[in-house]
Amino acid sequence: MKTQLIRSILLASLLLILPLLTTSSMPMGKKANFSGTWILNETKSDFGEYGRMMASNKIIIVQKGKKLTMERYATTPSGESGNYTENYTIDGKECVNNISEEFKKTSTVTKSEDKKGLIINSTLDLSFEGNEMKILTVENFTLEDGGKSILIKATASTDYGDMVVSFVYDLQ
Repeated sequence: MKTQLIRSILLASLLLILPLLTTSSMPMGKKANFSGTWILNETKSDFGEYGRMMASNKIIIVQKGKKLTMERYATTPSGESGNYTENYTIDGKECVNNISEEFKKTSTVTKSEDKKGLIINSTLDLSFEGNEMKILTVENFTLEDGGKSILIKATASTDYGDMVVSFVYDLQ
């Protein structure tokens, strides 16, 4: 009888404490999943001098196993709305996305060392009006606020210099 009472108390205590132990962005052992519709939080983002031009207003991410699809919605410098879709594999293999006739993005996607984030290394080849340019980017995706936000720390390198920005997107 006394043993059963002790077991009941231990079980009740465990059920009360367990929810408090899983307040991180992901339960232990669970892989990060970035699926969702994410809206840019301009007040929490650090655009630097020109980073706002790199930021999407909205990103829809679908992550299933090793496949990752991102649909990015943005406003062009001329004020037009547009979107494009990127398809990746999360295995370090090269993925090519033709964003338009002028823009080709070649990327590799790997998991971060702690397996809780994603790292997208890309080369963006631009060709317009006879001019060509390469932009090298590294985007580090991490879940924040218990999975309610994504932090994207990005660097972009060109012949004209480097840019470092941080974008915060909130789950819609």
